[in-house]
Amino acid sequence: MTRISACIWSNGWAEDAAELYSSLFPGAEIIDTAYFSKECFEHHGQPEGTVMCIELSLGGQDFMLLNGGPQFTPNPAISFFVFINDRAQIDRLWAALADGGKAMMELGSYPWCEHYGWVEDRFGVSWQLMMADPGELKQTIVPALMFTQGAAGKAEEAMAHYGEALGGFRPVAVDHYPPGTGANEGLLMHGQYTMAGQAFIAFDSPNDHGFGFTPGISVQVHASGQAQTDRIWDALRHVPEAEQCGWLADRYGLSWQVLPDGMSAYTNGPDDKGRARAREAMFAMKKIDIVALKTADEG
Repeated sequence: MTRISACIWSNGWAEDAAELYSSLFPGAEIIDTAYFSKECFEHHGQPEGTVMCIELSLGGQDFMLLNGGPQFTPNPAISFFVFINDRAQIDRLWAALADGGKAMMELGSYPWCEHYGWVEDRFGVSWQLMMADPGELKQTIVPALMFTQGAAGKAEEAMAHYGEALGGFRPVAVDHYPPGTGANEGLLMHGQYTMAGQAFIAFDSPNDHGFGFTPGISVQVHASGQAQTDRIWDALRHVPEAEQCGWLADRYGLSWQVLPDGMSAYTNGPDDKGRARAREAMFAMKKIDIVALKTADEG
């Protein structure tokens, strides 16, 4: 079964973020922590034994916090909606996330929600807090994709494309900007979708925000095997120079990681030498080859 995570690129703050998020959000669970090894230092310059990535689950959404270095940072092109129908809880979340961060839209009453606010936390990760039930999305936390800069106006096209690649695509609610809204007219104002069992929100924004999709936040697809990995990879890949270690960029600029289930048994396995060989093999790959990782692990 395909599983989808949100991968947040950090510069040494993955542990701090995991501690904050797991203390705040409902249903929080830290699933696994992996550490940099010698071969990782040779490729990425990260000290051996320090935290490489942390897997956690928050409000029905899986996350990966990756200590990748200073190359990329999160930005509001991908934010996370938080649906909690409790004013006191929303207020508590806002206070904690705004501490050291900044308000994108102040917490208050808006036409679409009685109690809503958009905040960028101290790590640069954006959260949209809504006093509401998630309804058919069935997740407390839902990733939201803002199609802006060169991707503006392509949100619906992109979501249909992703749905075809991942399977199980279903529009839940789709609203467009009405006549008289200038450059926004007819574009996707707010779309809710499910695909591969995962909820997504998408919207267009033709304004010049100065940011767009980057590897600062990517979508991580855990495919059920090599055949599904190959199919999804081929459907999404668009920028050959962006392809490395299972990472790719699609035609809209969104970064993905397409990873076959079971690869961590080799790249994060218990045998030091086998793990080192598997990671060295992975660093040479574009699309992940699970058989080649197994062969490397076994020596």
